Amino acid sequence: MIATDLIAHRLSFAVCFTDHFSGTPVADELPVRLEGSLLRPAKRADGSGARQSDGSYRFIGAPGGTVRILWRDPFQRTHAGWTRFDADPEVTLPLVDPAARIAIDLWPTATAAAPVGALGVRGKLVGPDAGGQTVRIARQGTAFDRMTLSDQNGEFLFLPPGRMAENASGLVPLTIEVLRPDASPRILGGGHFVPAAAGTPFPGAGFAVVPRSISRVIFTLT
Repeated sequence: MIATDLIAHRLSFAVCFTDHFSGTPVADELPVRLEGSLLRPAKRADGSGARQSDGSYRFIGAPGGTVRILWRDPFQRTHAGWTRFDADPEVTLPLVDPAARIAIDLWPTATAAAPVGALGVRGKLVGPDAGGQTVRIARQGTAFDRMTLSDQNGEFLFLPPGRMAENASGLVPLTIEVLRPDASPRILGGGHFVPAAAGTPFPGAGFAVVPRSISRVIFTLT
């Protein structure tokens, strides 16, 4: 919530773009604007940008009706290593509570920089129809609660949130699930690490990675 009374009285809405994996606001300044409008988010007090300290972008005096929120440069599918798989979001104004932030998920692209010390998988699906597949990864024995889509080359970056417990070998055991666009499961023929010395090849969906590192893994689709 935005507590400042002055802002609450004048505010049309506030939107915050969040990292799908961590749930935290995207730190990069995004070119947020409304489609078909010259209106831009309010600047910070120092005038240096529109991303506020809480990660939100605040619109003042927006017209009523349904408006589409744009967040990347024209004709671009990504911005600063971030992407979104659904259509750009829409909001219908006025809102009942303009101070309640609208949260919109973004995903890191396959080539985006990963946070230092993060555990993750920079993967590549190899096989028929490897692009546009839903990829879910979780610690073995736990439910899947995050997803991403492979790009046109079958590549993706997956950053499971939180700290994952290590096994007796000091590795983090993970499992992967790959789904077609119709949500039917793909059969995995195993995979291997790049370079080969980074991990043990595996025959199915289960594999183990070094904690606090980004593992490069090739997954074979059959």
